[in-house]
Amino acid sequence: MLALLLHGNLQYAEIPKAEIGRVIEKAYRPVISTLLKREIPFALNVTGFTLELLPEDVIGLIRDGVSTGLIEITGTAYSHAILPLLSLDRVEAQVQRDRSVKEELLGVSPRLFFPPELAYDPILPAILRDNGYEEIFIDGEALVLSDHLNRAVKPVKPLYPHLIKAQRGEGNRYLNYLLGLRELKRSLKLVFPGKVTLEAVKEITGIPIWVNVNTVVMLSAGRFPLMNPRKGAKWLKNLDDIVLYGTDIEFLGYRPLADYLITADSFLKVFEALGREVKPPSELPHSGRRLYLRTSSWAPDKSLDIWRLDEGNARLNFLSRDVAGERAFLAENSDARGWEPLPERRLDAFRAIYEAWRGVNEES
Repeated sequence: MLALLLHGNLQYAEIPKAEIGRVIEKAYRPVISTLLKREIPFALNVTGFTLELLPEDVIGLIRDGVSTGLIEITGTAYSHAILPLLSLDRVEAQVQRDRSVKEELLGVSPRLFFPPELAYDPILPAILRDNGYEEIFIDGEALVLSDHLNRAVKPVKPLYPHLIKAQRGEGNRYLNYLLGLRELKRSLKLVFPGKVTLEAVKEITGIPIWVNVNTVVMLSAGRFPLMNPRKGAKWLKNLDDIVLYGTDIEFLGYRPLADYLITADSFLKVFEALGREVKPPSELPHSGRRLYLRTSSWAPDKSLDIWRLDEGNARLNFLSRDVAGERAFLAENSDARGWEPLPERRLDAFRAIYEAWRGVNEES
């Protein structure tokens, strides 16, 4: 059994706000339509903020998918905030606001939760359980690398560093890509099937998302050098009861990966090559494992550094703690911090903080 999750966030750090209409046209509408027409079930993780930006016809598509049981709606943080960087009150505000939007627009109260950037800490499950959530998506690689909890003593090293170098264009790109493919294939040995019970402040069921599996699917669907759907399926043939893809919908039809554009059809060819039944993530079986997950994210080193170490990020994180009301959600948006944020995204957060400080009318 395989499962599929699509993550959507129209506050994407590297996508200009002027492009939102094209993102919807090139990715959201065709991908969701294609999956529904082919009757392929999937989980849809879109932020409440994103739902409020989608046109009515796309909202209607999602409602149709929910009513037929093909779409499993997940909860998340309303404005894609990095939850371990927020106060507990603000974590709960993000969780509750997102749920209220989905209840209003889609008529559904999610039971599965997807933390933005899979950023996690052990108190998050307690807040989620208090708010009616039963399961949380987690980074599988971080889970198996949680045997040591102090990264100051034992840093987490990326599992496929040469592939990351190739993606960044560092050194001999083709050589790094070849070495990275070998590292990526080797890392698949860490993948295990099914859900886990997370040992946390309040226990919760965890559904692993495997970044290495995501990467194999994208390289195969995009027909990168030495990769194609059949090759990817061969690499993944021994894996079962996993989420085969659990990342950005924007990569399908809109946003190229290293200049290779993946379409909905090429993406689904990997699923077809594997020839497995596709079910919603909630139906994956439990592995019987009980594990502790460290405070982490799905960054290559599994840390939160991307969203806190830069001086601009540190300033945003410090100042946003004093912001309340609607502007707090914009101030907390992770894509102002982002992997490589555009200035306009970062300015949205700084502007929200300034206006809250000045007492600018919420309606202005």
